[in-house]
Amino acid sequence: MNMKLWVTLSVSLLFFQSVAKADTVFTTVFNVFESVKNERLLVLSGIDGRVYKTSNDEENLKRISSMIGQVVKLDYRLSGEEAIITNIRVAFNNEVDSKTLDLNHFQYDQLRTFAPTDLKTYEKAVEVFKNMLNDGDKNRSQCFQRAHMWSYDMWSKSNIFSEKIFAFYTKRFQILEDWNWWFHVAPLVTAGGVEYVMDGTFMKKPTEVQAWLNFFLRTDKITCPEITNYQEFEEGHWKRLCYIMKVPMYYLRPLDMENRDKKGEQRNHWILEELQFARKAFKGWEKTYEGLDTGKKDVKY
Repeated sequence: MNMKLWVTLSVSLLFFQSVAKADTVFTTVFNVFESVKNERLLVLSGIDGRVYKTSNDEENLKRISSMIGQVVKLDYRLSGEEAIITNIRVAFNNEVDSKTLDLNHFQYDQLRTFAPTDLKTYEKAVEVFKNMLNDGDKNRSQCFQRAHMWSYDMWSKSNIFSEKIFAFYTKRFQILEDWNWWFHVAPLVTAGGVEYVMDGTFMKKPTEVQAWLNFFLRTDKITCPEITNYQEFEEGHWKRLCYIMKVPMYYLRPLDMENRDKKGEQRNHWILEELQFARKAFKGWEKTYEGLDTGKKDVKY
């Protein structure tokens, strides 16, 4: 093979590989910051938690920073595990549907409604459960951290809108049982009209609500009424042994429900600082959740 033909084939192969790895994503830019390791801009994606990278110069920084909070069309190519931006611009309305236009779930939107995803079948719920992160070390984190990241992963990776189910144990229960915790929480999904708790720490499969409660109560003789307002729990310590409350996936802790019901602080969005805190539930969080990094010190809760 002559040199000219070899070079032509090599260039063609490189071009083919580049084309094969090129892709496009419609996403919300929810942060842009400069890398301290090299001359690059890091563009944080709202739809998949990924960090897309591009060259750092004053004009580029100004242009992409102006897109924060907006839906963009982002063309990129993969270089190893890195996603390198080849082009980025604000998306036109006719390019994306209304659901995609609401990608910025990192801001409260009074028009945004919440509806849990129906996974249709128990088998689908099992598939989702098996893909949940779980390094088996519950001593590394609290239940609300794990539940938050499981919910976030289902949303960011599979577009599954889940709920959280909180089990509250009353003062009466604490006195009788000398219990170590006053609440427990896990993601809740619906499959074919049946609700399943996705508690990867304590369960081996999606579990129906009452069976999940029985595990922690150590009996099937206790029922926990469902409440919709946090104040019902505060005022019901001597009425029942426990209560459950179901809320959208965005709520991290009981304090969030208390603020909702007492102060009107609604949640229909993720809060970046809370995700940065919750991600530490799992081993290797620095790499797994790189897309949630901002270069700033994480907030402690």
